[in-house]
Amino acid sequence: MTLPMLPMTPTIVTRRLEFCTSKIVHRLTWLAFVLSMLLLTATGLAQQDQPEPTRYSLGYESMVQSEVPQGKITEHQLLESKVFPGTKRRYYVYVPQQYDSSNPAALMVYQDGHAYVSRDGQYRAPVVMDNLIHKKQIPVMIGVFVDPGHIKDALPEKRGWSPRPENRSREYDSLNADYVRFLSEEVLPKVESEFNITQDPAGRAICGASSGGICAFTAAWERPDQFSKIISHIGSFTNIRHGDTYPGIIRKTDPKPIRVYLQDGSNDLDNEHGNWPLGNLQMHKALVYKNYDHRFEYGGGAHNGNHGGAIFPDALRWTWRDYPGVEPLPLAMTAGVNGDSWARKWWHDRHQDKLKQKNEMDNIDFVFLGDSITHGWERKGKSVFKKRFKNFDVLNLGFSSDRTEHVLWRLRNGEIQGIAPKVVMMLIGTNNTGHRVEPAEETAAGIHEIVKELRSQLPNAKILLQAIFPRDETSSGQWRQQNAAINQIIKDFADDTHVFYTDIGQVFLDDDGNLSKSIMPDGLHPNVKGYELWADAIIPQLENLIK
Repeated sequence: MTLPMLPMTPTIVTRRLEFCTSKIVHRLTWLAFVLSMLLLTATGLAQQDQPEPTRYSLGYESMVQSEVPQGKITEHQLLESKVFPGTKRRYYVYVPQQYDSSNPAALMVYQDGHAYVSRDGQYRAPVVMDNLIHKKQIPVMIGVFVDPGHIKDALPEKRGWSPRPENRSREYDSLNADYVRFLSEEVLPKVESEFNITQDPAGRAICGASSGGICAFTAAWERPDQFSKIISHIGSFTNIRHGDTYPGIIRKTDPKPIRVYLQDGSNDLDNEHGNWPLGNLQMHKALVYKNYDHRFEYGGGAHNGNHGGAIFPDALRWTWRDYPGVEPLPLAMTAGVNGDSWARKWWHDRHQDKLKQKNEMDNIDFVFLGDSITHGWERKGKSVFKKRFKNFDVLNLGFSSDRTEHVLWRLRNGEIQGIAPKVVMMLIGTNNTGHRVEPAEETAAGIHEIVKELRSQLPNAKILLQAIFPRDETSSGQWRQQNAAINQIIKDFADDTHVFYTDIGQVFLDDDGNLSKSIMPDGLHPNVKGYELWADAIIPQLENLIK
């Protein structure tokens, strides 16, 4: 039976609306409560699980090398300014020994000059420039290190952050052309009156950290005719003076002729001005969207120069990589993340896991360093590892698919900072052979660079450099011969004091020199039997080195 429809009087309509509204309000209130509880829980977990900032170590290229000519640094004062009236500041000029007044030198300008000009600070720009100019990996260049302005009757007695320069934010965080005009009209003419500096913007770079980082970007953005290259460390792309609007501005502006290097860390600042990691990620995405020539190095550091300083040599090389007269590094020596398609989903996660594992280990006897063959101690060789290495503390830094350049990046991005292993056992190079055809000398140079990095960061560790394992079924195979050629070079890296060379390749071969599929089924990766042979051959050598 169908019930009759009641007439919808205004009173009934109102009551039904009130009832529905109350139910909606109740449900929204409950939903808000649930969401708030989830947020509080997530926040609590985030606070509990928030990792300590990753620590990074300076490599040998940030250290003074006795055989490298050192540039000269002079200090100057600028006591008046038309662009920033009432300000006083210091600036410093670096001139490399290779400077020749008959040839225009390149130029790099640094904000917060006192932080970059020190030879024993976090960035050590003069030391890095000395070393890289000497190796022709960056051009001969003049460095100008400019401090922010003080508003005082006289300059403080000492340079630095105490007292803090009062005009810094106005100069650095403002999104206008004032600062680049100050450089081009008041600072650089004084330097250019003494030195022959190129006026080509392709030969002029600008660098800074924090507010100095956004300042560097603004200077080139406003005047790409003055600067075409930017290095921004922990840049303040936040709402101090509307710097958070840059990603949107970039997306809606025709591309400018600039090259941008950004560095930041997941433990950077989060305060009333904004979130620094998010700001730099937004900048990165905007630059990707507009197809800029740029690089973003995102690590686990905090708001300081620890990470940026550790990778500063790589930043300079990348920035100046195609400048006339620069001798670019081969790929085997060019530190970078593993961008292989199948590695992208897990490579960074493994890097973060290894940083955490390293920090949680009280003692480390051995570091295993390498590619998928070393990674395999956690896979096919896991049972052998548990049995044969049970009495040792081992940090396995083997990453599948890695080539020498990826190992270099990992070493320079925290994987061995703060540890003191007795021995580093390294096996790397076979993917340089298998993934691309490059001269044996280039792969060997990449391996040598790894050895130098290890010696710099772990001076007390002994390095057991292993010959690259045989590839291909027979000795006539192309990859077998290529690896043998590499081994012939790298054996001479041993000094039998800090670096020791070993070639155990024969244990994997039969009497005819063939690589059996019963040991390496794919002609490259050991199976369980292969890992047993490896352990049998290498453990006595490791035990001897830790005596």
